[in-house]
Amino acid sequence: MSTVLQHNLKKRVCITGLGRVGLPIACLLATSGYAVLGVDTDDEVVRSVQAANLIHSEKNLQNLLISALRNHCLEVSKTVSPAEIHIIAVPTLLNSENQPDIAYVHQAIEALKPHLRSGDLILIESTCPIGTTDTIAKALRSVCSDLSVAYCPERIFPGNTLYELVHNSRIIGGVDDTSTLQAANFYRSFVCGEIITANVRVTEAVKLAENAYRDINIAYANELSMIADRINIDINELIRLANKHPRVNILNPGPGVGGYCIAIDPWFLVPAAPDLTVLIAKARAVNLQKTEWVIQKVREAIKDNNAQVIACLGLTYKPNVSDSSASPALTVAETLEKEIEVLRVDPYLPNTQPLYEALIRAEIVVCLVAHREFQNIPLHCLDKKILLDFAGGLT
Repeated sequence: MSTVLQHNLKKRVCITGLGRVGLPIACLLATSGYAVLGVDTDDEVVRSVQAANLIHSEKNLQNLLISALRNHCLEVSKTVSPAEIHIIAVPTLLNSENQPDIAYVHQAIEALKPHLRSGDLILIESTCPIGTTDTIAKALRSVCSDLSVAYCPERIFPGNTLYELVHNSRIIGGVDDTSTLQAANFYRSFVCGEIITANVRVTEAVKLAENAYRDINIAYANELSMIADRINIDINELIRLANKHPRVNILNPGPGVGGYCIAIDPWFLVPAAPDLTVLIAKARAVNLQKTEWVIQKVREAIKDNNAQVIACLGLTYKPNVSDSSASPALTVAETLEKEIEVLRVDPYLPNTQPLYEALIRAEIVVCLVAHREFQNIPLHCLDKKILLDFAGGLT
């Protein structure tokens, strides 16, 4: 047995939150020599993980989970217990006024307090407003003074999480030098990507800046698509030709923005300087507007063609994944099916219609997500159909 593995076996890691980030980390660590306790307050999540019955589509995750459970390297519980390393990976949300809601983070911290011991390392991976880690460190150290606390936001691509957890670079910021060093050493034990250390507030801001950048660029593509429609030019041709410029890379437009991060994280940056985040807030507004614009365009087509049945191709929040979290495509379908018969088509989601059966019945075909399965549909299957492609999925 290697020295690293022997060292890791002495360490117990408690991960609070067994969602899209927490569960893959738990499985990865449990099969890398750590003794892991995965904690979630949701009974159904706990039962599903214990039974290795996953709804995730992450490559290799189920096999890794089965291995971790079989080898007794991973336990699952609803309650926290002592560990040398604690990782907080719970969801963070927005309230009705688009203000950050980190109630789950605070609940996780409160549950952790009774189990703290001198020398423990607490790591926060949940997305948080700037300054959160310092505040949490003060609260925890009021209970146990000798603690290391650091922030290390995840950078993962859904569907390829396990690979990216290991191979992507990680930014780590501790509340002091000791915390930063201990956190960096821990991540180096299973991450092959570059480990970069920074001030904790900078680290918090980096995560938010990354997703705000992506949101702004998507907003530009979405706004450009609405302009192109107004002046009657092909948005796909416009973007293709503009991207011939060596310093231009316009993204593909879609029906809005969804998922766990991009639609939420920019709002976490706004409280740091509400008067200076005009562009960030405007990008959010444009991407929300695009969803409503798509709905209205479909309504106009239904009315103009007296249609009775439409097919919505794609319901997930991005192509080629099985995640429909905050999906604008799903919002479009759910809104329209209150007004007309909607055939939901998505090869990545259960209980949806087979593609070619839906194409036979539908008078209007609405492409909302550019899944690979929608590429190269034979022309005769689309003959005499009204085509509305909002994602470039039929080209």
